[in-house]
Amino acid sequence: MDTKDMMKRLVEPESVAIVGATRKTGEFALNLVQHLLAYGYTGNIYPVNPNASEISGVRAYHSVGEIDAHIDQAVVMTPREAVPGVLKECADKGIACAAVVAQGFNDAGDSKGKELNRQMKDVIRDTGIRVLGPNTFGIANGFINFSSSFAQIRLDKVPIGIICQSGTFFHGFPEIRLVGKGIDIGNACDIGFIESLEYFENDPQVKVIGLHIEGINDTKSFLETARRISSKKPIIVLKTGKSDRAAKAMQSHTGSLAGNTLLWDSALKSAGIIRVNDMEEFYDIVRLFSITPLMKNNRIAVATYSGAAGIMTMDALQGSGVEIAELPTQTAQKLKDMAPPWLHVGNPVDFWPIMQAAPNQGLAMRDILDILLSDDELGGVMFLQLAFVDRTAEGLRMFLNYMAAKFPDKSFISAIPGSSDVQCITGLQQDGKHVAYPTPERAARAFSRLWQYSRLRNGF
Repeated sequence: MDTKDMMKRLVEPESVAIVGATRKTGEFALNLVQHLLAYGYTGNIYPVNPNASEISGVRAYHSVGEIDAHIDQAVVMTPREAVPGVLKECADKGIACAAVVAQGFNDAGDSKGKELNRQMKDVIRDTGIRVLGPNTFGIANGFINFSSSFAQIRLDKVPIGIICQSGTFFHGFPEIRLVGKGIDIGNACDIGFIESLEYFENDPQVKVIGLHIEGINDTKSFLETARRISSKKPIIVLKTGKSDRAAKAMQSHTGSLAGNTLLWDSALKSAGIIRVNDMEEFYDIVRLFSITPLMKNNRIAVATYSGAAGIMTMDALQGSGVEIAELPTQTAQKLKDMAPPWLHVGNPVDFWPIMQAAPNQGLAMRDILDILLSDDELGGVMFLQLAFVDRTAEGLRMFLNYMAAKFPDKSFISAIPGSSDVQCITGLQQDGKHVAYPTPERAARAFSRLWQYSRLRNGF
């Protein structure tokens, strides 16, 4: 079976055997059968437990060989000592791939773990079964309501593909659900970054790929694969293990090597990959590319409720390659026609006095953004506005969705500081039409990263 078909069975299974399925129930039971039923997964579920005849109302089997049906993948939830034998049994059954949950292989400090890892790799070599893990959260796929994680997670149909070495990324963050589809490669004894990238390469449901990397063994092949794919869709990388202590801890976590930070910077850049510095920037930039179109040039307009916020944005964009441009003549004149005579209209555009002078403030804000977003000479627009209370936050969310839908091909990003920013920002993310951040600096950083990738794709 080729890699493409194997990965399809892993990420989009129509049937799954859960080997070592627990009979326990409840919130902390780690009952995968129970989780799959709660998600609404419609594929066939085959729990395997020698001491059970049914689990959560689903017929259970005493062994994998007892199942008289085709199985796309197995999730192996047994203790580590049983894993090599279970994988052999799965291979004999004709199962193409398996996710191994257990820890304590190469990541362990004992000789027993290393011996079990050798035995597991022997089974892979001798039988051809492909293995995700060990020490993996497995797969998440919100498009088919499936996850092989032992922990229950929230699944969403967002156009984001995550490849990680930590189940932390499956849970997301307060402002964003990161995972539309997720692959936790764990210790990567077999299936790793390359196979996972190749799965997402031509996946129409995924617009952006986010990678959390602790270490890679075959760096050359990874970079060759990533270089090809980054010409089709953005790849965002958070490379951890920078400090000496973190690198040692990472060796214990995944059993892989960290590598030199400067070498990684150079290598990732040469492959067209965007490297981010921390978790905050990772989810900021991943969600940016899941929603916002690329820039046609680096000249942007900034529309701000506050002159001070405009200055913050100018400082944040310094050296980024993104230019707060002189407004084109026609655009500047249209704004002057709306403004009070005393107001100097420049860029950033201070829209508060313009709104105060207008008979209808809501329509004035719409008209200001309409003028800026419709200007073909501008590659993007940044909008800075306060959400004073929950009521205005909901109205602002509706307004920004409306403007983004009216100009779907324009790079349009907002910053919404204030007491209700999280409510508005989270709602916008869920709507999937417009991206916003809680500070001008984070919005400016997003524009900088957007231009970085736009240059690569458009050959500027």
